[in-house]
Amino acid sequence: MPEKDQIASIADASKPNPGRIYDFILGGNHNFEVDRQAAQQLLKFAPDFPKSARTIRWFLGEAVRRLLADGFTQFIDFASGLPTVDHIHQVAPKGTKVVYSDIDPVTVAYGQEIIKDEPDVRYIACDIATPEHLLEDPTISRFLDKNRKTAIGMNGIAWFVKNEDLSHSLRVVYDWAGNGSRLFLSDFDSDPSKATASMKESSDLYEKLNQPFFRRIRETLLELCRPWKVMKPGFQPLEQWIGIQAGISEIEMSRFEGNLIGAILEK
Repeated sequence: MPEKDQIASIADASKPNPGRIYDFILGGNHNFEVDRQAAQQLLKFAPDFPKSARTIRWFLGEAVRRLLADGFTQFIDFASGLPTVDHIHQVAPKGTKVVYSDIDPVTVAYGQEIIKDEPDVRYIACDIATPEHLLEDPTISRFLDKNRKTAIGMNGIAWFVKNEDLSHSLRVVYDWAGNGSRLFLSDFDSDPSKATASMKESSDLYEKLNQPFFRRIRETLLELCRPWKVMKPGFQPLEQWIGIQAGISEIEMSRFEGNLIGAILEK
């Protein structure tokens, strides 16, 4: 895409953009009125989505802090959205290398604009279902250490990925990563055979946005994650990870017959 057209796409306020919608949901200011209107439509079906989104972002921050404490100095993040509102490079100290990625070209272009003054941050276009496209990008070999000991994030995205694609993605990343690498992952622990009316409405909306929602139980997720090894305390509700009592209530989550869970895994 020519540079002038790319810049025009970033500033296109005529169409809602998933990255800008999520930024608005998180309380950011990198969004337009059209994005806010789309978010309001989504919230009619999923009024608790802002709490869920913030909880996922807080889990990401907690995982990053723990990984920093364990000595990790480089991160790769899949399906990053816009790098705003307590994202990895805002949590980690200067000098930490961070590679963001996303499937949406407008989000990538806007993200590159946001991080243009950050010498230790890069943003690359990539579909999480084919992570090899990111891992084989020359930027990775030039930017990250050759030992490939890396902390890798997949958060707020697994439920938009089919089982076979998620399994492929996790295996490709595992094979690429250096020994001792870590994966921090969140998913929605939910039995697909127990869909509520609210869940069906939300799923229908995501279908219209060309972003279908795939539900799976914890045991299925564990199978998909192999050969990654789940570290203690295992997959836990995100609220337990971040130490809050009154985040997403049982009543709110019962609408979706499931729970947000996360874990740190190791190679």
